[in-house]
Parts: sequence; C-alpha cells; structure tokens
Amino acid sequence: MENEKICRSCGVRLIGKSTTFFPCPNCGKTEIGRCPNCRDQSVVYICDKCGFSGP
Repeated sequence: MENEKICRSCGVRLIGKSTTFFPCPNCGKTEIGRCPNCRDQSVVYICDKCGFSGP
C-alpha cells in the first residue's frame, strides 16, 4: 500500500494500539511512526527530510 504507515526504525507495519506518530522534532516536515517495541527499546529513527536521528 502506498499510504501504509510503518515504524521508522524497524519497518514493521503500524496497526493497533501502542503505536505512535509525531512530527520530526527538528524539521516538523516528516511524520515519524514508531512501534511499541522500538519505543520501549529506544531504537534510533532517522528523519528522511533532514537526517535528524532520535531514540
């Protein structure tokens, strides 16, 4: 699917509870999606637009 939401860290499809979405803290232009597993383990994500990385 073209508009499918995926975890920015591990690439798993984001469905159901405990997933989260937020704008990039640096540029605000990209929506960052995170699965509960990567959030709990503080796995790094990278913004496609500005290269910002965060836990």
